[in-house]
Amino acid sequence: MDQTTIITNLQDIFADTFDIDGKTITHETSAKDVSGWDSVAHVMLITSIEKKFAIHFTGREIAGFKTVGDLIDAVEKKTTGK
Repeated sequence: MDQTTIITNLQDIFADTFDIDGKTITHETSAKDVSGWDSVAHVMLITSIEKKFAIHFTGREIAGFKTVGDLIDAVEKKTTGK
């Protein structure tokens, strides 16, 4: 799956999870940039991403996510094997 498709899907997930305009989500977006992105919302976000893309992240991978770009890279790796 290409990064354009991934970011579009992630923007939809962010919009649903945080009740925001998903188009505001970019590669550089981090938790501090999104109102309401706390630990509970983070779990909901990761669960939604895993369901949408039929993938699973390890605890170590999740702990390493600092930006949406990190999420995009991880999803791309898991869906394409790159």
